[in-house]
Amino acid sequence: MEVEFTVLSDRREGLLRELGNLIIHSGFSLVRQRMSTIESGVQLWLRVSGREDRLLELEERLGSHPLVLSFESEHQVTDGPAAPVAPAAKPVMPKRPPQGVGRSLQGGRGAGPAVGQIEAELPGLAQDYPRIFPRLLSMQGKLPEGQKSPSMEFAGRRVGAWVYKRDYALGGKLDLSGALKHIALPAMRNLLSTDLKENSLRVKNNPLCMPGSHCRNGEFFCGFLRGLLDESGVGGQVTVREIYCRSDGAEDCVFEIVN
Repeated sequence: MEVEFTVLSDRREGLLRELGNLIIHSGFSLVRQRMSTIESGVQLWLRVSGREDRLLELEERLGSHPLVLSFESEHQVTDGPAAPVAPAAKPVMPKRPPQGVGRSLQGGRGAGPAVGQIEAELPGLAQDYPRIFPRLLSMQGKLPEGQKSPSMEFAGRRVGAWVYKRDYALGGKLDLSGALKHIALPAMRNLLSTDLKENSLRVKNNPLCMPGSHCRNGEFFCGFLRGLLDESGVGGQVTVREIYCRSDGAEDCVFEIVN
């Protein structure tokens, strides 16, 4: 598939190089580009080609890149004539004011995350961080049935990537064990009481998984840890799963991380 992105940035120098490398590392190729200076900064138009199943990953990386203030995307671009598609404005979780609110990119498919709903909540999550659980619980209650799990995981990944860039990006590259000790553990402790044992994080009093509810709502933390660790550059793709949950009667929620 081919996709067009319109990116807004406040810096011209190195922008195309940085985003070109990001596009390639996300499994896409750059077809053509155009850059122009506008009143609010620099606008970069990109047309890229790649696999549809890697598109969400590319959009997440664009959304959390420090040079990107906001971007719009137009999906399913073809070489033949087609009806125009309204672009979806995508905010970031920056230290600067958010630039817009996106809408769902899944076209109503129940299996995917409600991207637009989550994107609309990201500026508020950034403002409230680390006291984000009231907003998370409210957001979770508004999500469509069938999209709660992927949406919470998507939200976690966006927040985790943002936290890494805000708090840990200036550190040296670590292996998984070091990243768990020096990045994942302190980041989780900003949210809840957490202990680390080997490659597992034990989270106490998780308000997303209430005792007896049998809900297993660990997706946010699975995404949060993936966002943190993927951004840290640990070797290989990180997998996070909840192996014990207090909603099922366990004392604490336990998340196992492997790569």
